[in-house]
Amino acid sequence: MKYAGKIKPLYSGLNAAPFIGVLFVMLPMLLFHTSIVFKPGVEVNISLPVSDQKSGVTDPSLSVAVDSKNILYFQNQQVLGQVYSLTVEEKEEGMPLVDLVINRAADLDLNLVNRSVEKRRILLNGKLAQPEALLKRGQQIELDVPSTELLRRRIERAIEQGGLKPESVSLLIQADQAVRHDMIVKLCNMAGEVGFGKVMLSTRPNDFSRPPELEQ
Repeated sequence: MKYAGKIKPLYSGLNAAPFIGVLFVMLPMLLFHTSIVFKPGVEVNISLPVSDQKSGVTDPSLSVAVDSKNILYFQNQQVLGQVYSLTVEEKEEGMPLVDLVINRAADLDLNLVNRSVEKRRILLNGKLAQPEALLKRGQQIELDVPSTELLRRRIERAIEQGGLKPESVSLLIQADQAVRHDMIVKLCNMAGEVGFGKVMLSTRPNDFSRPPELEQ
């Protein structure tokens, strides 16, 4: 027994309009899928074990410790941000701003002061100071130096005193989960600007007030 088929030949052309419509709908999704897909995440509190060993470190290294209050420790000392307030004396009148600050603040150098000017951290009589400004007697200079800048200056001194090149030294950052992420980023950026050959992260030891000096 045979049944009559219902298949009929198509004599008209294929209509591409529906396919084009679907293409225009899918195209933005394919191009911008990373911005429209929600990535699930769960906050995890991880407590890493504390280790007194620095495995895999064979080159000279400098250690910096950070506590939960973002206080830095380097070479047995706390490194805290400072605000320098200076008054121009009569004998300093006409002196360039950068030279006066370097002469009056032993912890600062030319590069640090120039960076402070670029980042608008120096005020002259309450206004943003220019590096080429010539000073007058009685003017007030205020310089806000964050702890990371002072740490950078001390690290550069330690490398110079060790007779080494920055690229041959590793920076070991000792911190734990209580340290803010932005502080770690600042330290890594500072290490890159100094030119460290390697940056390593480790959990903060129990006695972190005595980080080692330049170790061989």
